[in-house]
Amino acid sequence: MLNYYDTAIDQVVINANNPTPPEQKYLIEHYGVSQEVMRYALDKFERPRISYDEATQSYLMVISVPFQQTTLERIVQSVTIFVNKQVLVCFTSPECQYVMPHIIQISKNNGNASQSPIFEIFAELVRIISDNFLELVKQFYDEQERIELRFHQRKHRSQTINDLADLQTRITFGVAATSGNDDLIDEIYSLIDEDDNNFELSANLEKRLELAEIEANQAEKNLQLINEIVQQLSGTYNNLLNNETNDVMRYLTVYSLILTIPTIVGGFYGMNVRLPLANTSWSWLLIIIITVILIVIMVLDMLRRHFL
Repeated sequence: MLNYYDTAIDQVVINANNPTPPEQKYLIEHYGVSQEVMRYALDKFERPRISYDEATQSYLMVISVPFQQTTLERIVQSVTIFVNKQVLVCFTSPECQYVMPHIIQISKNNGNASQSPIFEIFAELVRIISDNFLELVKQFYDEQERIELRFHQRKHRSQTINDLADLQTRITFGVAATSGNDDLIDEIYSLIDEDDNNFELSANLEKRLELAEIEANQAEKNLQLINEIVQQLSGTYNNLLNNETNDVMRYLTVYSLILTIPTIVGGFYGMNVRLPLANTSWSWLLIIIITVILIVIMVLDMLRRHFL
């Protein structure tokens, strides 16, 4: 679906939300969107980056944004923005369409007075998306605390481990996304500083870039921190479960050894061999006494060896 918006910038602003093949063809034929750009736009997991095509005088920005649906395994998707002198096209999926109001608002607020509206849109969008990732970090912390509380309840431990693994997977995607978004600011500076570029960095744009860089870096650092916490927590839980498993196996081994003693003693006296005191009326009591003595000796030996 193609949606058109009126803003203060010179370009026509279009939201291409899951564009159909005819809509893709229309964008290519009427607005100069290349086939290569279209491939990037349709890849929902393209890595964040910014590039400039001198031949078409167009910019391409790919930014990772968090999903609105937290039940999905992957919590990030890519939003692609194509800009030339004629149009600004934002390619989104239904889950990521919430970025469009931000783009429209930024365009309306900065289009008339700004000498560099495209870079300001890019910088402000990075800042806003980084704030969204910070909100996601808070959700991760809450979920980590809930998992930690449930782990101490033995009946929930299996599900807790699964939840922890799922959380770690989502955090990993978040770390990769924020790391790529953080690099976008450096790429904007690189585009501005190119030798063949006569563009001058305005004070307003510089301030926006600094704010965006701070927020992007903070989002990345916070996700890295929660990632380290969850990894350590996962390692601790695995060690506890391994220790518990080892204890169970040790006790089972002890019980197995102890239970073999009555069988050995009873079988020995049950053989067709003449044995002392085997034909007395209280020989069964002798078997029990011998069995108990052997069991006590084995238990004491295990205690001495710290096996129990």
